[in-house]
Amino acid sequence: MASLVACGLVRKTDPILLSPQLAEAVGLGDTMTMPDVARILLAAAPPPWLRLAVSTSGVLREYIPAEDLKALLWLEPDLDQVLFDAFAELDQSNQAAIRKRIGHAAELVVLAALRHAGQKPVHVSQISDSYGYDIEVRGTGTDRIEVKAAGPLTRGTFHLTRNEYAKSLQYGRQWRLIQVVFNSAAFVADEINVSHVEAVFQLAPGTLQEIVPPDTPQFVWEGSALLSPSDGTWFPSGLILAPEFKIPGLGVSVD
Repeated sequence: MASLVACGLVRKTDPILLSPQLAEAVGLGDTMTMPDVARILLAAAPPPWLRLAVSTSGVLREYIPAEDLKALLWLEPDLDQVLFDAFAELDQSNQAAIRKRIGHAAELVVLAALRHAGQKPVHVSQISDSYGYDIEVRGTGTDRIEVKAAGPLTRGTFHLTRNEYAKSLQYGRQWRLIQVVFNSAAFVADEINVSHVEAVFQLAPGTLQEIVPPDTPQFVWEGSALLSPSDGTWFPSGLILAPEFKIPGLGVSVD
C-alpha cells in the first residue's frame, strides 16, 4: 500500500481513492493481466535505467541492473513490449536531461584524454551552447571539438544541431566531431573508469557537408537532425585515457 501511495496510484482517504489508471485496470476484473499491472506501475514510478535501456530501436537488456532484470522476468514473453510501452509514456524533458548527463560524461572523457596528452582544453560548452562545439584547445591553431556520446546500440549515430553544423562550416578543419562509445556497463555503474569506454572515434573531415542536404524553398532545417554516417567515415581519434581515469557514474551528479 505504501508504494502505491508514494507513486500516486492510491490516496489514503475513507474510502480509499484509486487513481484513474488503477481504477480502469481494476475494472478489467478477471481479464486484467500481469502486463496490465506492470504498465501501470512502470508509468507511475519509472526506474532510472528505463531511459537508457529502451529506445525507439528496441530494448537493450544489458542496461538493466541484474537484480531488476531478474525481478522482471515474470513478465516474459511480454517484457520487452511492456518496457517499450512504459518508455513511450516518459516525459520527454526528463529524457533530454538523461541524454545531457550522458553527453557531459563523454565530454569529461575527451577533456581527460586531452589533458593526459599534455594539452590545456577549455570546456566551453559550460560557458555557453552558442559556441557550436564543446571543447576548445588553443595553440598554433584552435582545435574546436564537438563531443557526442553513444552506447552499443547508438554508436555511429548522433544528433546535430543547426548551430553545430553552421560552426562546422564556419571553422572547417578547425572543427571536428568526436564520439565516445560507452559499453553497456557504464550506464548502470556508480563510477565510470577506463574499462567503461569502449572506443573514441573521430568523424572524417567533410562528412557532414556530404550527408547534410542543403536548404530549399520547400524545406529548411531549423532545430536538430539525427545523422548516421557510414562506418567508413569514422576512424580512431588517437585519444588515450590515463589508467587512473574515473568520473561519477551516470546516476550520480557530476556538477
